[in-house]
Amino acid sequence: MAEAPSNTAPSNLMPIVVVCGLLIAGFLMLTLLSSGARDRQLNKSQIGFGALGPWLIAQDIPARQSHPRLSPRLDALSLRILPIFDMNLATDGLDPETRADRIKDYDQRDLDLSVFHDKLMELESVVLFPKWRGALIETGIAHEQALVPADLYSNLARQLDLEGLQVLRGGAEFATQTLWDSFEVSLFHAQRFDVSTLPKQCRTSLRFGRDALIITCALEDADHPVHFVADPDLMNNHGMAASDNAAFTADYITNLIDESEHPVYIDNSPNLLTATAESQERQDYERGSDEMSRFFMYPFSLFWAVLMIVLAVLFWRGSRRFGPVQSYGPAPRELSKRAAIAAKASLLRLSGNDGHMVSDFVRLQLQDLGARSFGGALGQGNEARFMALLARRDPDLAQEFSAVTDVLINDGADMAPQVLDRHLAIYQTLLKKVVQHYEPV
Repeated sequence: MAEAPSNTAPSNLMPIVVVCGLLIAGFLMLTLLSSGARDRQLNKSQIGFGALGPWLIAQDIPARQSHPRLSPRLDALSLRILPIFDMNLATDGLDPETRADRIKDYDQRDLDLSVFHDKLMELESVVLFPKWRGALIETGIAHEQALVPADLYSNLARQLDLEGLQVLRGGAEFATQTLWDSFEVSLFHAQRFDVSTLPKQCRTSLRFGRDALIITCALEDADHPVHFVADPDLMNNHGMAASDNAAFTADYITNLIDESEHPVYIDNSPNLLTATAESQERQDYERGSDEMSRFFMYPFSLFWAVLMIVLAVLFWRGSRRFGPVQSYGPAPRELSKRAAIAAKASLLRLSGNDGHMVSDFVRLQLQDLGARSFGGALGQGNEARFMALLARRDPDLAQEFSAVTDVLINDGADMAPQVLDRHLAIYQTLLKKVVQHYEPV
């Protein structure tokens, strides 16, 4: 048995191909070209620092958040707040692919060791040690298993030039202490530095119980110190909501900037974004081909992605509403002739064996041909003029067409069904020739 031909034409598959292509392109732009999406999610999470800047501004402390497209001048900043979310600054971690990988992830934001040291050398900084894994972001539960294992801090301390520094951690409870006789600070699974293991270049700035919550260390070849905070919950999004943590943070930073009018720089970027003071000399700037790539980076990538998805929806809706694009072979005029002939033939077939209906239809059709040729109302005069015109153009066709129309008009009512069918077939054939080749002018 021969295989049945497929009913799916290539033109019917084209809308599906185009829609799928647009959707794939849109989602790829959302995921791949939206650079920094993971960083933005981290800043808004429980362990992020997205709320620190607005809080400081609300306390009349100038502050600004880092932005990948902006490069603030160092002489316009007073202090850098630098949280660490990387347990190994010497290597780049792998991006988690599954939720289980994100739960176990220790490195929410890769930070290169050389970039980290450059940031410390540029500006006085407050560095916040890491504490939580990605499990707190994914589950929202500050469980003991969501903490970074304590044995991993020795390698991090060595990379930060804090060789031998040990990190201590409390149990599953809030440890509360009044600091500076005014602020009650509470920390869950409180994380501190063991004061007995402080490097020689460091000193305790703020104690929490018998241990250190903040230490200050001197840097070689730098005229400013760096401050290390053992527990990031002192300043992060969920920690600032506990007790007087937010109030203490504002007061602590106020003491560090010493009434400086320059803003505090909250550095949430793994890149070195700050710039040195601008020179007064003219500097030439050459635009390269990479300038165009900025139009496909965040936030422009969101615009392109949404545009792709909207185009896909519109194209799909249009293809379903109006059908696939059709290519017409013959000219539209010829198609209209064929449609007219088909409609007339259908009416003839619908008339069946009713000779009276056939006689009336043929008579009215001839009158219509005459009216279309010479204008005016339907009448016997136009019909005769049309037959005369047809006789001048094609005498043989006019004779045959006139004969069959006379028979159908005058004798159609009395014809036997078989004879009527035969004459209708002849009339349909001749009418097609008349309309195709001698259409009324």
